[in-house]
Amino acid sequence: MLGDKIFEILREFTDRIYGNPGTTELSFIKKIPPDFKYYLALQDGIAVGMAEGYHLGSEKLAVVNLHAAPGLSNALGFLYTAYMDRIPMVIIGGQQTSSHLSDEPRLYGDLTTISKPVVKASFEARNADEGVKFLIRAIKTSLTPPYGPTFLSIPEDLEDKEVNITARSFMHKVELCCREDEVKEVMDEINSFDKIAIVAGYEIDVFNAHDEMREFVEKINSPVFAEPFASRTPFETPHKLFAGDLPRRSSEINKVLEDFPAVLIIGGSVNNVLFPDDEVLKGKEVIEVTYDWIEASRRPWKTLVCNPRDFLKLAIKYAKPHAFSPVKVSPPRNQKVEEIMKLLYPRLGNYAIFDEAPSYREIIRSIVGYKRRLFFANRAGFIGWAIPASFGYSSAGGKALAIVGDGSFNYSFQALWSATKYGGIMKVLVINNQGYNSLKGWGNTNAEILSPITSPWKLASSYGFEGKEFDDYKKGIEWLMEGNTQKLAELKV
Repeated sequence: MLGDKIFEILREFTDRIYGNPGTTELSFIKKIPPDFKYYLALQDGIAVGMAEGYHLGSEKLAVVNLHAAPGLSNALGFLYTAYMDRIPMVIIGGQQTSSHLSDEPRLYGDLTTISKPVVKASFEARNADEGVKFLIRAIKTSLTPPYGPTFLSIPEDLEDKEVNITARSFMHKVELCCREDEVKEVMDEINSFDKIAIVAGYEIDVFNAHDEMREFVEKINSPVFAEPFASRTPFETPHKLFAGDLPRRSSEINKVLEDFPAVLIIGGSVNNVLFPDDEVLKGKEVIEVTYDWIEASRRPWKTLVCNPRDFLKLAIKYAKPHAFSPVKVSPPRNQKVEEIMKLLYPRLGNYAIFDEAPSYREIIRSIVGYKRRLFFANRAGFIGWAIPASFGYSSAGGKALAIVGDGSFNYSFQALWSATKYGGIMKVLVINNQGYNSLKGWGNTNAEILSPITSPWKLASSYGFEGKEFDDYKKGIEWLMEGNTQKLAELKV
């Protein structure tokens, strides 16, 4: 049966699925083997966020089960985020009965068209054999750089149909090695400048190139900046050559880098800004190294598409010391948030941080710093991602701490129900500024509609996730980080 064959294939990559099933998925979930886990989410998009967190914690393929057209539509924002974050993920969506699709019954939708803008590829099986072929194709497409989600629609009646093809043993390997002569060409140009700036991005963490990155920047003796809105650790801190996170405005990035005639971007993007108010890096010689050919194709400057870790290993051989230009990006100030982060920092240990407090992003990062594979955000600007992703990470065996604002919390607190049900070491710190403080600041307005007053700790408690509100920041952080139990601390600022 197709349903049995699906799990036979998936077992090579994972032992779990995150989902929110409906009637068109009943035939699918009946086929779940006893040794497979199904993590139930209370909302479709949250299942996608949880699956992304699972991948971040395990490096395994994430698998999601969504419910027909309504469920897929519910999840589009999270799918867009997984696409922007380049997450290897396969989404299996239930579809109405194959023999009556032309009648467009309730729950029917053109699922491949609905999903197409937010996935690498989308497919719909018309028979059981196609279900196997398209699943293999979806997996291979997802695991081919640049990574990303793929979608497969399977009509509910096909799960019980016989498969007439034999699925071969799976192998799909893609190498992104750099050619040494091309690396030397890049470094010859870099070495021709008296001083350069280095911008490091999330791919450094994806490929675990931190040791190579540190050795490279120390040899070349140049400041390294984090790409704007870095979604993963671009460079381990503290380090004397780390110059901070690039600002949210392209005009401010230009000002920070104005004294550097050349910029080398490794594994990231300088274009992921919130305010594109100027042509970024205008008048500079720019070379970008990335594994992502889509990112490279968008840029007018010189690009080299290959594994950034492989690039760095070769580039170290040709790197020469440059004149050091001391520069530091100073984050904005907020005394209360700084106090909270300074109390939190010595208690972090090996907790992975999931950052979604937009008003205080730069302050948080400047104090807690970047640790390899222990700092995560999203590249899409999506709100509501951190709490589901934190649970997904903890479900993979890691220890997760979500740092969110009250606005962010209210998008996806339903994930706390899943955390309570399935367990895992997960904590949530809510920095409650009683509204959308980020919007107030950027818009220079205190409009009443930007000030929704809520009590996150009460919502958490309603799902059995222990929550408390504290006026004393020290007591709140101590309580939150004590032990391995699931807790939420709400601190007002």
